[in-house]
Amino acid sequence: MSFFIRGGYDTIRKQVLNISLKPTAIWHNGMVLVNKSMVVCTLHPHNVNTLELVNYNDTATLLLNNSIIYENRKLFTYKINLTVTDDSLILNDRSLDKVMDCEYINFTDIKKHNTDRYLN
Repeated sequence: MSFFIRGGYDTIRKQVLNISLKPTAIWHNGMVLVNKSMVVCTLHPHNVNTLELVNYNDTATLLLNNSIIYENRKLFTYKINLTVTDDSLILNDRSLDKVMDCEYINFTDIKKHNTDRYLN
């Protein structure tokens, strides 16, 4: 059994949802999907997996543990697909709190990273 968690830009709230997955044994395999089906990376349950949407050179950029995994000129949403280790586990609000932390940030407050490029 698997379940999805949706993160990224929320057009109604004008907020960005950043997700941090804690190390756990509840799930054993995970992946991040963008544009409905494009897999941009895999997730490992024994690591802390922090997904952040930031502005980088006027581009919406998705970071996994501070490494760029996807970027687009337009704001986007992403899905996290986690495969559960035991189908008998009941996923509710309390068990999800053991697995992840979520943080809503106003769009105007998201991190902006700028780089200057120089020619030698």
